Amino acid sequence: MEIITIKTHVSEKDARNDDIYHGSPDTEFMKMCHEVDMNPPETWSKYDTETPAGMKKIIEMEYKELMSATTEKDTEENIYHLSVALLRMWRLHHNE
Repeated sequence: MEIITIKTHVSEKDARNDDIYHGSPDTEFMKMCHEVDMNPPETWSKYDTETPAGMKKIIEMEYKELMSATTEKDTEENIYHLSVALLRMWRLHHNE
C-alpha cells in the first residue's frame, strides 16, 4: 500500500479559519457576490426575479450601468451586480 500526500495551496491560516474558498484567488469576488445575492440592490425590487424575463431586464440594466460607470468603485460594484444577475439567470435555467 502506498500513501500519497497532496499539498494544496491553502495556507495554515486559511485552514484554521475554515476557508470555504480553499485559498482561491477569487475569494474576495465570491464573498462580495454572495453578499449581493443575499442582499440584492433595491433597484431589482421592481422586477420579477423569479422569471427569466425579469432577470433579463435586470441583466440589461446592470450591463448598462457597468458600461456607463465612470469610477473604479462604480465599475466594481456593477461587476458584482451583473455577475449575481447572471448567476440567478443560470439558476433559473437549471431549476426548471
